[in-house]
Amino acid sequence: MFLHITMQWIFLVVLVIILLALKILSHRRREARAVDFLMFQKRDRVMNTSEQKLFEELQRVFGMEYIVLSKVRIEDFVETRNGDGKYGARGRIKSRHVDFLICDKITTAPLLAIELDGGVHNKASVKERDSFVDELYHSISLPIQHIYVGENFGRVVAEVKSSLI
Repeated sequence: MFLHITMQWIFLVVLVIILLALKILSHRRREARAVDFLMFQKRDRVMNTSEQKLFEELQRVFGMEYIVLSKVRIEDFVETRNGDGKYGARGRIKSRHVDFLICDKITTAPLLAIELDGGVHNKASVKERDSFVDELYHSISLPIQHIYVGENFGRVVAEVKSSLI
């Protein structure tokens, strides 16, 4: 009988220790997830100077008939199909964006992706990214237009619009 009561007490003490340990771990996890909002600050602007100039030209030329969106996450207009590889495929697009997206004004259907390419696009890693994105857009039948920093945006945008119509 003594042994039986001792085993009950041991079990009870071990249970209390386990519950306390779980409570402490839970509290530490919450503290680790606490956000230090001092780590964040608002950017001065959403677009750099070249992006802003191209956006203004796109708005001028396309704005009456189409919607011009800037810095859109690819995942906002490309979805992954269910099946094996879905999460890997989603991982390839979830943190990427397109510089500009021209959409139908009524349905918001994506009609044309536009990338503004600067000097950084000569790097091997960026070329690889551009190649992937170009192939992705081709596979979903979304035209992609690369416009280069320094080009005459007015001329190029007019050409792009005439090819879209």
